[in-house]
Amino acid sequence: MLRRSGRLAACCLVVLLGLAAAPASAGEVPDGLVSFGRLVAGDQGLAQAEKERWTALARERFAAAGLGFDFGPPLYAILSQARFDEVGTETAFKAAEGCLAAIAAGAPVDETVELALLAFGTDIAPARLKAYALAMQACGAVNLPLPVMQEMIVHAEEEAWPEADFTTFAQGLIEAGKQGLDAQKVALWMLVSKAQKLGTAEAIVAEILARPEKFRAGKPAEPEGPGPRPALDFDTFRGAVESFLGTPYVWGGGSREGTDCSGFTQLVLKENGYRIPRVSREQAAAGEAVERKALMLGDLVFFDTRGAGTITHVGLYLGGNLLAHASSSKGVTLVLLTDTYFDSRYVSARRVVTYTR
Repeated sequence: MLRRSGRLAACCLVVLLGLAAAPASAGEVPDGLVSFGRLVAGDQGLAQAEKERWTALARERFAAAGLGFDFGPPLYAILSQARFDEVGTETAFKAAEGCLAAIAAGAPVDETVELALLAFGTDIAPARLKAYALAMQACGAVNLPLPVMQEMIVHAEEEAWPEADFTTFAQGLIEAGKQGLDAQKVALWMLVSKAQKLGTAEAIVAEILARPEKFRAGKPAEPEGPGPRPALDFDTFRGAVESFLGTPYVWGGGSREGTDCSGFTQLVLKENGYRIPRVSREQAAAGEAVERKALMLGDLVFFDTRGAGTITHVGLYLGGNLLAHASSSKGVTLVLLTDTYFDSRYVSARRVVTYTR
């Protein structure tokens, strides 16, 4: 009986994987569909109907794509992020197609998966995705703040810069970083000069590098970390969090005009006297650890949105099982922390804020 049950379970898994792996025509099954099927089968946050739809759509779109690499993990990461952010399945698959084509052409995987958040709302050609991903990778290699490069990418896409102009500016920004110049000052000069048509991209970069003293960093930035701990009024702070609801999502943004997830949490806390790092994985070390059952208003809540074992998203607990977070499809919004998919992606929580008694 046990052997029979084991065989039955194995058969069920084979059938599920077959939905993802079976090619549209006879031939070798792409490794990407096999690994994608395994990842989908093990996703505890997806309903069976969603699993079947994902695997069927993957078979239709990628069985004969000839991508030449194991595309299962990045495809799964992109679709998982989209599901978390309530992005439509068709939109998610379209973004995934462009991202996978960029990876096949030589774009770095992690940066291209991150770019899917931008591609959900914009139809970006694979060649541009590759250029953006390579720039992000080079940015990280010289420790430039990622949001600076993200802002440049957003401008390049929204304003339809020629790819050569973007590459020139990106290389100039990276060179400025190597020389210890202030990345934000350099990027702002580039963006203003480009908008005002003050010269070619090459001329603008040459001017910056010829006058490094103009772009040296000023006084040291405030150290990141909890910093001083003002005691906040509970109701006032709740109102401060709620005042962000409806703020548009901007990839790499961190203002009331537009923000991403960690930009939102950093800005809320900064406006109320607390300092935390800019990116979610670094925010996960701020303050003190708190158990999920003990969450309070203002606690930072962290998620693995891509099912890859790393923190990729953060929101602020609002009480009553409500989470305020920046969604790529809805902007700053509320969601129930008990939502099946959010629950399946929960990682940890940290407490930074203290309240008056």
